[in-house]
Amino acid sequence: MPVRPLLGFECWLFTAFAATSGVAFRHDRLGDAVSSNCGRLDGCECWQQKVCSSCTLASCGIDHVLSVRPLQGGTNRLRPDLAAAYGFEDSLGRHWALKLADQEDGSYDRSVLASQLAHTLNVPTPRVLQVSMASCPAVFQHKDLQEAVAEFQSQKRQWALLQEFVTENQDLPCATRDAEPFWVQVGQIAMFDWLTGRSDLFNDLLVGGEAALAENMDVNKDNIKTTPSQAVEIDLGFSEPCCLDDFVEILTQLGQRRVDWVPSHILVLMCEGRNGGLGSLTCSSAFGHYSPLKSKGWHPKISELQIERGLAQLATAALNLTGSQAWSYPVSATLKLLQEKWSKNDAQAVVDRLRTQEQTAIGAIATDQKCCSVVCQKSRFWTWHHCGEKALKTVTTEDACNIHLSAISMLLHCKPVCGGATKVWGSVKESKGSCPAR
Repeated sequence: MPVRPLLGFECWLFTAFAATSGVAFRHDRLGDAVSSNCGRLDGCECWQQKVCSSCTLASCGIDHVLSVRPLQGGTNRLRPDLAAAYGFEDSLGRHWALKLADQEDGSYDRSVLASQLAHTLNVPTPRVLQVSMASCPAVFQHKDLQEAVAEFQSQKRQWALLQEFVTENQDLPCATRDAEPFWVQVGQIAMFDWLTGRSDLFNDLLVGGEAALAENMDVNKDNIKTTPSQAVEIDLGFSEPCCLDDFVEILTQLGQRRVDWVPSHILVLMCEGRNGGLGSLTCSSAFGHYSPLKSKGWHPKISELQIERGLAQLATAALNLTGSQAWSYPVSATLKLLQEKWSKNDAQAVVDRLRTQEQTAIGAIATDQKCCSVVCQKSRFWTWHHCGEKALKTVTTEDACNIHLSAISMLLHCKPVCGGATKVWGSVKESKGSCPAR
């Protein structure tokens, strides 16, 4: 169970939305605790107590809930006729998900701990915060949540889990600034699941044979989301891993040859399962063709190498956890296998080998042209968020782009890219290769 700190403890954070007045943590409300730079992730009291996954979301900070709706999916429910989770919008226009039913031993400590590990290893995942009716009353007071709240109380549950809502059209607000390419992130998520024992995303797709593949995929596909530039894993936890023979084969093949498990598990879910079902689409038809401006674009050689680098890179990061971030998490059979079969030096050598192969493959793309584009941001509550890019023209590598952005041209280019936003900013970017066809 989460431990309640002494009343009067204050964890002041300047926020991205408003510098609101704050009081005590847990029972009394702090202001909005979303940091504008999202720099500090760990070390604060709520993080140490497994209440928050990140110190940049250290308290509720929600004054009023505008709307609530049940979310699809999920199996753990307070009652069969109630949703497993609820989505809501607060008075500042932020969107959240609220889970009420799948606590372990009365709390969400293990879910928070898994999210802390993901943040530490730079795996894109929403920030989460354990909340109660005392620490975050506004969340429980909306009229459309009263039936679920009444059941929550009747079962004498205390802790719910508040999670940033992942939307397809906006990156997570506290994503790593130097985030890896999209397909590297997919590989990182896959290795993270191996090490935490998760089996309801990629790993168990073929448990039960090909006859069970479609059903497994239908259950698993919503545990990974995509944003404009990110692959995002949700609903984290720790469990006992399945399919250890597959994991051993992955470690054996990484850096030596193409990994068979990537197309049989990752690609079948990402390119077919999440885009219409088995046989529906190829990776290039689901995500478009690779180009320097298309973060999700598919290239049969480059993208597979990036997935493999993501697998190896996350394994290397896990082996290298030191100091205050040492491995203080549940130890899975897969982590033990990784430690037995790869030394830190071996792991880094695999990453370096794959990175070299990836750079060679990218370098093989024609380099006599470059794409001139505008990178767009929009302002929301005093912070700027990346919202996409607009390709303008292809020129030879010797030529200059010669694009001068005025306030009017920024608005013309970036307003459509940023979903109609009018407070926008654009900057010129040059990328290797021709612009993607429009």
